[in-house]
Amino acid sequence: MWAGPAWAQEANREVEEGRALFDEKCVVCHTNGGGDHIGPDLAGVVDRRSREWLARFITVPDQVLAEGDPLATELLKKYNGMPMPNLGLSSDDAEDIIQYLAAPPAAAGAAAPPAAREVQPAPEMLFAQSMILYIFLGITLVIVVVFGIVGLSTYEQTDVDVSKAFQLRRVLFTIGLILVASVAIATLPQAPYAKEGTKADRIIYVAARQYEFVFSEEPIVTVEDISRSRRITSLELFGGELVEFRVTSLDVTHGFGIYGPERQLLAQTQAMPGYVNRLLVRMERTGPFLVLCLEYCAGGHHLMEAHFTVDDEEPVASHSTQAPLIAR
Repeated sequence: MWAGPAWAQEANREVEEGRALFDEKCVVCHTNGGGDHIGPDLAGVVDRRSREWLARFITVPDQVLAEGDPLATELLKKYNGMPMPNLGLSSDDAEDIIQYLAAPPAAAGAAAPPAAREVQPAPEMLFAQSMILYIFLGITLVIVVVFGIVGLSTYEQTDVDVSKAFQLRRVLFTIGLILVASVAIATLPQAPYAKEGTKADRIIYVAARQYEFVFSEEPIVTVEDISRSRRITSLELFGGELVEFRVTSLDVTHGFGIYGPERQLLAQTQAMPGYVNRLLVRMERTGPFLVLCLEYCAGGHHLMEAHFTVDDEEPVASHSTQAPLIAR
């Protein structure tokens, strides 16, 4: 009597889990009924391919291509030579995705409507930044006009006292040197570089790959490490924390840019294969933060983003008297 409902509940669970995995891992390159994208439309793929082939290609696409599988090779050529990356999915994950793709359109499309995106206020520094840009453009225009006037007024050759010209040049050079040295002396001690012995309140490991950022409590060196490490699916930090992001890449070079609640760029570094960059950020603002890739990394670059939140909390005491980078 209960076998039917229990089986139906299990099937629905697999479809929902498959939908969640598809939205997280696959939607950057594929659709389910929306037409070809970076990769093929996967609607009806279960009818065109065997489940065994699909499961293996989902879990180890790099091995399937390396073995010269004719179908995988044909797909690679058809879609501009862009291989599917190894996403670190297990056989159970692959089965859930296949169940989702095999579900009737009504069941597969019965996703909850997306939540309305919160309207973000205009950045606080937008006016100041605009004024700086306008001032820069105004100065540039003045320089162009001055050079144009000087150029038009010097068509006729005139005798020039070279000794006086060089004396003026030495004076201007000395003044410029003093100004540059003064600015350097005043600002270099405040540069956002980590001091020796600075210790962060929390360390977050970041592995970038096409097209996502993976947060973890443990270092991630290979794609296989993703399934073995303690992955952070919902990163929450506290106001006042000094956080060290240790950033690397598992495929190509990416950018790791942190944007605050007002969508101001607060800090950034590169994510490079085989190298770890350390980015120290003091979380002085609370609210939703956004991470974007700042370096073009292929067709899905514009979809590569991550989110984390900073909650209101008493500032955490740092082990350094000055934070290397203050997020304001």
